[in-house]
Amino acid sequence: MRIMHAHIRTTLVPLLRTPAYWIPLVLFPTLLFSFFGLQPAQKMPEFAPFMMGSWSAFAVIGIAFFQFGISVAQSREDRWQQYARTLPASPFHPLIGQVCSALFFIVLALGLLWSLMFFATKIEVNILQMLLFLLVLLMGSIPFVVMGVTLGYAFPARAAVPIANLLYLPLSFFGGLWVPPNSLPGPVALISPYTPTRQLGELAWAVMDKRPLPSDSLVGLLIYTIVFAILGMVLWQRDESARYR
Repeated sequence: MRIMHAHIRTTLVPLLRTPAYWIPLVLFPTLLFSFFGLQPAQKMPEFAPFMMGSWSAFAVIGIAFFQFGISVAQSREDRWQQYARTLPASPFHPLIGQVCSALFFIVLALGLLWSLMFFATKIEVNILQMLLFLLVLLMGSIPFVVMGVTLGYAFPARAAVPIANLLYLPLSFFGGLWVPPNSLPGPVALISPYTPTRQLGELAWAVMDKRPLPSDSLVGLLIYTIVFAILGMVLWQRDESARYR
């Protein structure tokens, strides 16, 4: 337990001491929603649940993607992390530290976004619906965590940030998280149903509409998780072999 606590502390505290990292990560979804989503949600209250599902998914995806992708890429070049990996400790302790840090920032980002939505719109949800919504978001973020880890092992730290943005923002647009899927341009609309962001969006919208979770979206996210988990393991083994050859 002490080792686990130490990993959580050594992961979270340096990030909190770097406001340039976590403040934009936490504020960005709320700022973007206030610019592009708040006015439609106010003018059309029936549209507010859709907006809440979309922008909440956008916030969770970003934190999962960047927290794990950039942190893994940086840890590969950090001398202390290289030394820590040689110690006789479980390899899951650093992962738990990353997970706890990501959960902390997810709570901050969602709390800020939801506060604005409840204050500025007429959205109506109950506590059980919100708990299910949070659970779906957290479970649905797993494929993006795996994608982030794969990205971290595929690229060096300097390249991880721009490449993460090149994937995160287009995927959010292609997934229909910024505009309704039926408003996407023709070629984008054809690709959209097969993107992981659209799969998570469908789950979030189903919860907000009080509909059953679509099974095809659950299967789609599972497939993405398995594919990127295999790819991440291959890249991790390659990194371990190159480092300790």
